[in-house]
Amino acid sequence: MATKSQRKATRTHRRRAAARGLVRVEVQAARKDASLIRALAKTLRDKPERAAVLRSKLASALLNPDVRTAFDVFGSELPDEVFDGVFDQPRRDGWREVDL
Repeated sequence: MATKSQRKATRTHRRRAAARGLVRVEVQAARKDASLIRALAKTLRDKPERAAVLRSKLASALLNPDVRTAFDVFGSELPDEVFDGVFDQPRRDGWREVDL
């Protein structure tokens, strides 16, 4: 248990960070990746010019810019066999009575 003064200091620290636009994020990662994640967070937090470049590189590496909407997926050139059995599944429950 933290003492009252420790809780107050933590609350004050988090309030100041929130005022600067920061949020607390906790992740679980492999031990070998911990230093990389810390360096990434420090760069994103403290170095705005390098952070912009880093964000764009990460976004292009991690996000798939080709697929943006469901229409893009279903309007794609994938063969029809890919979607077999997806839309013709029976209802789990019976029809619902609706009073209009």
